[in-house]
Amino acid sequence: MQSLATIDIIAALAKTFIIILPGYIVTKLGIINSQHTAGMSSLITCVCYPCLVITAMQMEFSMRVLNNCKYVVLIFLGAVIAALIVSKIITMIVKLPPERAGIFAFMLVFGNTGFIGLPVLNGLLGSEAVFYGALCDSSYDIFMFTVGITLIRNGASEGNMKLGETLKGLINPCFIGVLIGLTLYICGITLPDVIAVPVERIGNVTSPLAMIVVGSHLGRARFRDIFTNGYAYLVCLMKLIAFPLITLLIVKLTIGTGSLLAEVCVLQSAMPVAMLSVILSERYKGDVDFASAGVMMTTLLCIITIPLHAILLQHI
Repeated sequence: MQSLATIDIIAALAKTFIIILPGYIVTKLGIINSQHTAGMSSLITCVCYPCLVITAMQMEFSMRVLNNCKYVVLIFLGAVIAALIVSKIITMIVKLPPERAGIFAFMLVFGNTGFIGLPVLNGLLGSEAVFYGALCDSSYDIFMFTVGITLIRNGASEGNMKLGETLKGLINPCFIGVLIGLTLYICGITLPDVIAVPVERIGNVTSPLAMIVVGSHLGRARFRDIFTNGYAYLVCLMKLIAFPLITLLIVKLTIGTGSLLAEVCVLQSAMPVAMLSVILSERYKGDVDFASAGVMMTTLLCIITIPLHAILLQHI
């Protein structure tokens, strides 16, 4: 893969992250509110994101690419296990309160690989990276709606998760989009222009709309509450720096560095805490304030850390 200069990496990421500003500004001005943002999030999740994934997977069939798919799942399985072990050790060292231990583990493991991850990969590395990135996101979904929910429930007041609830979480439009895209790819089916062009145009809306949603969330954040939460700094250190380095080590020991697949896996692991951590904390009566602080602080600081990881990958 052609090496990117540091300035090219920064420029590519700046073009993506600068779209956060309009969302932040229009929220502060009162032009859009939480209901508008919820509607946009649903539109992205149910329509735009699946179209982006399907378009990215409309490539000429390659056994190399298909073979790489299994490595994506295996690498992220290893990363999830490693993160759970590390979070358990840290929980014991810092004596994290029980009601925060499960949420801390969740935030360490699960990142915003969809709303932020795919736009970053698309802007920095192109459509094949989106292909692998979507697989990363789907792998996260499987773990998130099984292991992830269990982690949050452990420190909350809810009981054990029901099977139907797990299946409902797994069968979502994003996951279905990946299944459709993979099926078309493996079968070598190319969509006719009358379908492919509208799907591509809808998919292209994903990146700017997702960044505007992120900006809107930041626009409603209470920064005083965010930056006075001491445990949130620990989340930032582990999620934005330690976890990507752990994933890098796993990648180096399995497939080696220097490939597009390696870059995608590491960069996806460097994404900020998944916004779903707040939603699930609210749903299962967990520590919502802790989850919110972790999401917002990592979302702000990832603008600095993601370029650093991207530059690191170019020099190893």
